[in-house]
Amino acid sequence: MPKSEDRKPTQVQIIAWAIPRIAGGHYAVSDDERGRELWVTEFEPTLDEMEGELSYGPDKRVRDALLRLKADCNMTNIRVLFNLLLGEKLGELLAEQFSCIDLTPAHYDMAVAVGYKQQHSLTNSIQKFLAKGREGVSVPLLANLESNADPRAVSVAIVTHYAEEISNLFPKLIRRAERLRIVPIEDKATPVVQRYIEEASKCYVYGRFIACLIICRSVIEFALRDQLYSRGQKRALDAMRNQRNDSLWNLIEYARLVFPKDLIPTLDDADEVRRAARDAVHLAEPKPELCMDMFVKTRGVLGELYSLESLK
Repeated sequence: MPKSEDRKPTQVQIIAWAIPRIAGGHYAVSDDERGRELWVTEFEPTLDEMEGELSYGPDKRVRDALLRLKADCNMTNIRVLFNLLLGEKLGELLAEQFSCIDLTPAHYDMAVAVGYKQQHSLTNSIQKFLAKGREGVSVPLLANLESNADPRAVSVAIVTHYAEEISNLFPKLIRRAERLRIVPIEDKATPVVQRYIEEASKCYVYGRFIACLIICRSVIEFALRDQLYSRGQKRALDAMRNQRNDSLWNLIEYARLVFPKDLIPTLDDADEVRRAARDAVHLAEPKPELCMDMFVKTRGVLGELYSLESLK
């Protein structure tokens, strides 16, 4: 990792730096009786390493093109190499950069480095499109590319894409996780409430704010039903369900009649979460700040609903 003159990198920075490099194969592992040791490296590839990787890639013609270019560094041989590495259109554009240079044998190193880095950049872009395209819906061209691709190449694309994504996410993930605090409750929450608030918290920590907001709405609904049942309102809730009148809005309004008056602000917060989630489902994508605010309010609502003092 590049050294900072001001301070050493933090543990979070080191982990974020190491993840994509491990995925890219820039590591070495040693095993002995004491255990396992891992080295992660960040060095610019040497000319020999670039030549080796290009020569023994999937296209065997590249090796011959490299040998010809090494023997005679001219525009024709540069163009052939770049076309093989990048395709004709991109290869021709890249080769044109050398057209204004009085080529000498010394330019061979430059040509190899340029071709190598451009090929890696192109490959990474394709891998990113391929991996990201699986998460949603995409154009037929990308689907055809996936169906015709070598499964090993697809696997590499997925590993590379998500390693980079995790690397970029990790520092933010840690910062959000550090902001969380334990919500103390006196009355035990049901397993479904506990499961859903944990899921909402994971979504918040990982930056999936829309999902977090939608789940927060469900948390509040489950918690309200639980507390109304536990306070003798089973018959009323069953009647609401039978009449298909048990929406979250109706549950909140009914809770206003049952719960102590000092819980009205808490129920107001619950209704604010409900409205924000409704708008996210039916109207438009909410801003991350709104989702995070609703997550905080949901945790506060749970803390109040499961406090024996509040519901006495």
